[in-house]
Amino acid sequence: MSESEKLSDETTEFSFILKPAVFGIGVFAVHNIRAGTFLRLFGDGNTTVLRNTKDVPGPFRQFSVDRGEAMYCPKDFGCMSVGWYLNHSKMPNAHHKNYAYFALRDICADEEITIDYTTLEEPHDDQSDFYLR
Repeated sequence: MSESEKLSDETTEFSFILKPAVFGIGVFAVHNIRAGTFLRLFGDGNTTVLRNTKDVPGPFRQFSVDRGEAMYCPKDFGCMSVGWYLNHSKMPNAHHKNYAYFALRDICADEEITIDYTTLEEPHDDQSDFYLR
């Protein structure tokens, strides 16, 4: 990123877009974002609910955080926030503090936003092989 490109200290509903990524669909920055900036990936309200694992159909579990007999899931799978599409990286550019997400470093426009899934506190036995990528 050149010094002449402006870094934003704020993200809004117009800061992220879903696009094809190396591993399915990913979340991409629309503008440059400064390190430490709060990433508005889940809208303004509570978009997460805790559901009994047996009540979540198989294909929808990839968008949920496993807690054994329960899963944190989108409140409405038919209207999911872009944050549910974050992909994993062992070298992420975003992280969470109590599930509020922040830029770990400066992020360039058109760069995919990634997190380290191992920080989501899923039981070790439930962590998928792709956590190694």
